[in-house]
Amino acid sequence: MGVLELVWAIAGICALLLLPVGAIRMVAYRSGEVDHTSALRTVAVMALGIGGAAFVVFLVLSVWFLATGDRPL
Repeated sequence: MGVLELVWAIAGICALLLLPVGAIRMVAYRSGEVDHTSALRTVAVMALGIGGAAFVVFLVLSVWFLATGDRPL
């Protein structure tokens, strides 16, 4: 397994885990039902930012693998 395949796999796993967590935390923060601290919003923004960046890396590497004919994993 090459370095690009490893980065592709890690980015896919990070995006798969962090995007739903960030979305759920942001919905919980915005619900207003419970008095949430601002730390909840900070964690949500951080998870969405890292998850979004990982998703972009995953997409770019997926297109790269398709364009070059390489098959990851």
